[in-house]
Amino acid sequence: AIVDFQAHFRGARMIVMRRNYRSRAPILDASYRLIRFNDPDRLEVQRGIVKRLVAHRRGRSAVPVRQAAFATGTDEADWVAGEIERRTRAGARPRDHAVLIRANADADAILRSLNVAGIPWRFSGVSGLYSRPEVRLLLAFLRAIADPHSSVDVFALAASELYGLAGDDLAALTNRARRTNRSLRETLDELDRQPGLLRLRPETRTSLALLVADLGRFSELANRRPAGEILYEFLRSSGSLRAMAEAGTPAAEEALGNVARFFEIIRAQSSLLADDRAVFLAPHLQTLIEAGDDPATADLDPDADAVAVVTVHKAKGLEWPVVYMVGLVDGRFPARGRREQLGVPDALLRGAFPAGDAQVQEERRLFYVGMTRARDELVLSHALDYGGKRTRRVSPFVLEALDLPAGAAPPTTPANALERLGGFDAPAVAMPAAPAAAATASGEPLVLSFYQVDAYLTCPLRYKYAHVLRVPTAAHHAIVYGSALHLAVQEFHKRHARGVLMSEAELIAVFEQAWTTEGFVSREHEEARLESGREALRRFRRTQLEPGAVIPAYVERDFAFLLDGDRIRGRMDRVDLIPISEPDGDRGPDRAGTLTTVADAADVVEPALPLLHERVVITDYKSSDVRDPAKARERARESLQLTIYAMAWQAETGRLPDAVALHFLDSGLVGTADVDAARVERGIADIREAAAGIRAGRFGARPSYVTCSWCAYRAICPSSVAR
Repeated sequence: AIVDFQAHFRGARMIVMRRNYRSRAPILDASYRLIRFNDPDRLEVQRGIVKRLVAHRRGRSAVPVRQAAFATGTDEADWVAGEIERRTRAGARPRDHAVLIRANADADAILRSLNVAGIPWRFSGVSGLYSRPEVRLLLAFLRAIADPHSSVDVFALAASELYGLAGDDLAALTNRARRTNRSLRETLDELDRQPGLLRLRPETRTSLALLVADLGRFSELANRRPAGEILYEFLRSSGSLRAMAEAGTPAAEEALGNVARFFEIIRAQSSLLADDRAVFLAPHLQTLIEAGDDPATADLDPDADAVAVVTVHKAKGLEWPVVYMVGLVDGRFPARGRREQLGVPDALLRGAFPAGDAQVQEERRLFYVGMTRARDELVLSHALDYGGKRTRRVSPFVLEALDLPAGAAPPTTPANALERLGGFDAPAVAMPAAPAAAATASGEPLVLSFYQVDAYLTCPLRYKYAHVLRVPTAAHHAIVYGSALHLAVQEFHKRHARGVLMSEAELIAVFEQAWTTEGFVSREHEEARLESGREALRRFRRTQLEPGAVIPAYVERDFAFLLDGDRIRGRMDRVDLIPISEPDGDRGPDRAGTLTTVADAADVVEPALPLLHERVVITDYKSSDVRDPAKARERARESLQLTIYAMAWQAETGRLPDAVALHFLDSGLVGTADVDAARVERGIADIREAAAGIRAGRFGARPSYVTCSWCAYRAICPSSVAR
């Protein structure tokens, strides 16, 4: 496509970008030698240009690209771990190192050796969310409560760390189920009622009773409640969510990230179904999995102080000071015999095709990507024996990159029989204790919303749970209620601005369509909240149609501005520009702090330029029930959210709004407060405090009874005083 681009777009101007700001010269030189083996099927050759990269970072300390060879894959992994351990003892950080692998399965030996060396790591493959142990357990649970006869899933639960049925006892239970032509679930129920049918350990009977009770309780609950709600309750009541949150290791945080991603999938898929209970969602997910759906695992956190073990595919766009590319043998990298899962029909193919082996060329491009992830040092390693009947040859890509003749690999010692057997040892998965959560790299800008700033100022640990680890939380009825109200109000204003007046029935229909059934205490509770919302919207509509009511100038207005280099983003519910007969006095461009507007592809809006005889009022809608006018005004005066809105308006227009307001939909009450430079200065100080703490990685808890009582993480937080 790129070779044919100019033939299709003859007026296009070509700009060759050669200056590289990442890698040292030896790394760029070696990668250029490698990629030239794709000639003549390269743009450089076909268009007669020079694409050889020039290193911007120069100095005498540049280290040549190294090659290392070993007898076994275990030796290779141990050496890499030892090298990283030596470097960290000398003052380097674990996060300065990455180990790049070709496929997910190649990580096992590396992770085992890093564990033994006590080095924290994060592993991220190119795909495979559903194959992660923490997600496999949740899938097994979901299928087990949806289908009691699914013995495979009941077995997976029984064998998991949560229940830990002994291996021989579990085998006896499975054999009995087979002999009696019953499902494993039926056999467990039978053994729970008649303990004398089999000889089992006392601890097995205890675990069996817990498993049977949980399956019964959750199966019954699953008939009435959404699957996501049941899944969260299982995580919470089993203690596994709390264990992951409290572990404090990079591996546990990665597992939390994968669980959070799985919950996002659960919620997204649930919204597509007519019924979101487990009996319908579980087979729907299974159909997607069988069709090949397997989302990527949680992204690596570049700020975590841990060695990145990552596939070359997943490494695209990332960089590290020191990179080890391991397992570089023919047949593994380049991979052989891999065909595209979805081939393009010949009739659709156009343009010039490569003269050489297209698959090998694509593998060579991928190898090039891996090499150029290194900033300062690059090590290319391989072993003769990764298991199997034959020894392995070094990858031809290594020889091409280092300009070596075939057979030029460093000498190695053949593995003995004991070393060969050691390659079958299962990888260790327990992580050593890790240092405190890593800070955002010093000097890097942050992107913050009011909710992030507020979460940090309320309790830094809450911020970490919500925005760093993204620990999933149970759906709450207040969120459902508030979200549905906001969507209805937003739709009313948008249509009203176009001259379309929504009827009461249409307004309530939007509210009901946005409603979900998660998080309510009972059906009666849900019906009561539905009726409260309908009444709130009827009242809201009446007030908007009263004589003299103002139609908003802006609804759901996105904003972004810079404060000390950090990007503050959000969305204003409503902005009113109210004409007044006389100017309010020459306010001038009230400026405080270093606020700068920001516009990008997602934020480009027509700037509002209110005249001095227009009163600017920014309003935020709240679903909480406040009926005291004095309290409503106080809430508006103390609202950091409204202050941030005022700062955004100032950054965009050069002046502060005249007032900010909170409109409490449940009561119809509006609390209004003036805006001045002193208020903005307090807001700037709050944002700076939060940004400094986040950047430094200060996530200590600030427990108090009131704060903890309202916190969604109180059940798993070790510092909570309101469990």
